[in-house]
Amino acid sequence: MVHALPLTPFSSLSISAYQSHSQFSHSHASHHSLCLICYSIPQSKSQLHKINKKPKPASTTTRCTTKEAINLLHYYLAMPDALASILMFNQLLSTMIRNKTSIHYPSTFPLYNHLTQTRGISPDKYTYGHMINICAQMDRLNLAFIFLGRLLKEGHRIDAIIFSPVLKCLCSGDRMRDAALLLHKMPKLGAVPNGFSYNILINGLLSYGNTDLALQLFFKMVKIGGECEPNVVTYNTIIDGLCKESDLTKAFRLYQQMYSMGIIPDIVTYTSLINGLCKVGALDRAEKLLLTMVYEDLKPNVVTYSTLINGLCKHGEIERAMVLLHSLKSEGHEPDVVTYSILIDGLCKNAKIERAMELLHSMKSEGHEPNVVTYNSLIDGLCKHGDIEKAMVLLHTMKSEGQMPNVVTCNILIDGLCKNGEIERAMELLHSMKSEGHKPDVVTYSSLIDGLCKHGGIERAMLLLHTMKSEGYEPNVVTYNSLIDGLCKHGDIEKAMVLLHTMKSEGQMPNVVTCNILIDGMCKNAKIERAMELLHSMKSEGHEPDVVTYNSLIDGLCKHGDIEKAMVLLHTMKSEGQMPNVVTCNILIDGLCKNGEIERAMELLHSMKSEGHKPDVVTYSILIDGLCKNAKIERAMELLHSMKSEGHEPNVVTYNSLIDGLCKHGDIDKAMVLLHTMKSEGQMPNVVTCNILIDGMCKNAKIERAMELLHSMKSEGHEPDVVTYNSLIDGLCKHGDIEKAMVLLHTMKSEGQMPNVVTCNILIDGLCKNGEIERAMELLHSMKSEGHKPDVVTYNILIDVLCKHGEIERAMVLLHNMKSEGHKSDVVTYSSLIDGLCKHGGIERAMILLHTMKSEGYEPNVVTYTILIDGLCKHGEIERAMELLHRMKSEGHEPNVVTYSILIDGLRKNAKIER
Repeated sequence: MVHALPLTPFSSLSISAYQSHSQFSHSHASHHSLCLICYSIPQSKSQLHKINKKPKPASTTTRCTTKEAINLLHYYLAMPDALASILMFNQLLSTMIRNKTSIHYPSTFPLYNHLTQTRGISPDKYTYGHMINICAQMDRLNLAFIFLGRLLKEGHRIDAIIFSPVLKCLCSGDRMRDAALLLHKMPKLGAVPNGFSYNILINGLLSYGNTDLALQLFFKMVKIGGECEPNVVTYNTIIDGLCKESDLTKAFRLYQQMYSMGIIPDIVTYTSLINGLCKVGALDRAEKLLLTMVYEDLKPNVVTYSTLINGLCKHGEIERAMVLLHSLKSEGHEPDVVTYSILIDGLCKNAKIERAMELLHSMKSEGHEPNVVTYNSLIDGLCKHGDIEKAMVLLHTMKSEGQMPNVVTCNILIDGLCKNGEIERAMELLHSMKSEGHKPDVVTYSSLIDGLCKHGGIERAMLLLHTMKSEGYEPNVVTYNSLIDGLCKHGDIEKAMVLLHTMKSEGQMPNVVTCNILIDGMCKNAKIERAMELLHSMKSEGHEPDVVTYNSLIDGLCKHGDIEKAMVLLHTMKSEGQMPNVVTCNILIDGLCKNGEIERAMELLHSMKSEGHKPDVVTYSILIDGLCKNAKIERAMELLHSMKSEGHEPNVVTYNSLIDGLCKHGDIDKAMVLLHTMKSEGQMPNVVTCNILIDGMCKNAKIERAMELLHSMKSEGHEPDVVTYNSLIDGLCKHGDIEKAMVLLHTMKSEGQMPNVVTCNILIDGLCKNGEIERAMELLHSMKSEGHKPDVVTYNILIDVLCKHGEIERAMVLLHNMKSEGHKSDVVTYSSLIDGLCKHGGIERAMILLHTMKSEGYEPNVVTYTILIDGLCKHGEIERAMELLHRMKSEGHEPNVVTYSILIDGLRKNAKIER
């Protein structure tokens, strides 16, 4: 008795549903049920001629298309000959499987039910075999095992090939344990596994990275022998897996074994080995292996060449890859779109965009249509090169050629726009992408979020995070890292920590990069203790800190002045197996130099060399700068020669430090010699170099030379900036040339260089020192009207000069004005006012002002107290002066030699010598 499958009845299927699977072509088919179609007559004589011949089993029948097989089946189903019907059904199944027309697979079940139920025709061994194959390909293993059970129950003799589709299905679905169990049970079910069965399992194991288990199975095959003897496919599968794991020693051992076993390696063998060699950068060996193939009369194909070309490109050997392309052509092989795409990608990744574009035109002229991968490589290359507009043009080109961009294309462009700071265009592209039916993915949103964070749009980035979540996209660790980094750079450490907890609650575990971002953010925001706590926390959670983690902490400690703690952390990282790199050493050397510990910094340089760490130009530049700032110019010059002798080329930063040191030391001529030296070595000075020299000349009263250098820098194409002009204006003011300074102010404005508050302060101070108080006050009003906000320094200069000229009331008005404008006064402001009051008979008001400044939170310093003591002494109030001395001491202010000199002089003048 034939049992029907638990499927939709054959007769109940609508004609449209059947046609969608079978692509039945009869013109009248849409007007009949499927049952009627089964009785339709073939349309052509040639078809009748074919079916009059006795059909052969499915394994030997002449090949035909799925459409032809279905048409023939319809005819045979109408015949009373049951054998003919089942043979044609087998033919249909065989054709579907061979042609991989999986869209038709569902239609086989109602057909099967029709044959077995309605017609009562018994399936044969081939029917069951094909149905098992189809079920396995559809991942319907429950049905596959039903068919297998019936096959066994009906007593059909089975072999290993019946189990192959099921084994493949289990392996592809990561059910390796079940596949191994089935292989083990096959003999009990009457089918001895053969080499093909083992090959399926080996391939499955390798696809999941289980190389060791695959090798064990391989050696088991060798041991069993017979039909299980490994063949060229087995060897190729194992060799390819080993090459992908970069285990070339074992791969080549198996390659040699092939010869000893009498198995000749084929193109697949060599291509896998060449790929493995390329992966580890053994390009010369890969090329030699290609020659070995040719020597053994095994002609490499386009895949072999493309594999080697890909390896060469990935290791930057573009010229060798191009030579290989010509070899490929000269040997009669036609490169395909994959070959060209590999080369174009390689050229783009090596910043050879023009050549990549030329190759695109070449491939088109040779009749090869570039695909979306080709265009993606070019668009990515253009974006990374900063040519966003050309990338957009290429997007339109590919569309016009019928190549529709995919989500990768959109992601490349969005990332390029974001990195170029064009966030709005990137957002527009996202909306355009959605409207064209391209679904964004987590990469799309992560790129946009990163772009927004890097360009000050942290609030919009947070909104976009909520948008992506609401659209069903789960942010990953990269997304969260971008946001946490943005918040840290924005100084919002607390919000960053909240986001860390959010990502954890969503199942996104932070990685070492997340921890590094937070630790660096905390260190840069002077939260060293919290950063250290996070270090311990990351260790306890199993995140191994790396050199970046320690570098951030060491840098934070150095900038915080905790050099000793930084040195302790250096030893800690070493003890944990994390070797410091040149960046670590540079951070510590910089910290020591800034702390004035030059000798320890020099010792660290020698220690660094002895441990095998090569110093770089940054190391030497830091040390040279440290030596110069600590007035050790000669040693700095010696170090310059040392770095040159060791092959390190000093850069503009190195020379700027030395020139600055020489200028501060008053050696302007030596600084100018060094300027010519750096030029002769190809190191062009920048605006900073010129500013250092101009400032040095001005401070050494060489104003004319400074003005000459200004003209020289302009003629050499260096645009002077506000710092340049400030140095010159300051020099002129200090030299008493106020009018020239004012002319220079107009010059800088005419050149588009707007003065800043420092410029105004220099000029106001110059005018005040020149006794031109009214012009200074006018400049203050002019400065305000031009949108330049005065600062506390501006007001202090003016208040001080007014007090010195006895204009106390105007000074007090100015104090009131600065407060009303939101400027906070400081100890200098009050000290100037107190000094003015003391010198102009307002000692009591001065004492009141002392209490006022204290009540406003400003702590008087030794200068403030000394001014008041001097005022009291000059007014003969020695006792009050002495009381003030005791008060300043009790408040922690140590009197200086000036304080004591004033008191001694006051006591002497008031006949209190004994005190």
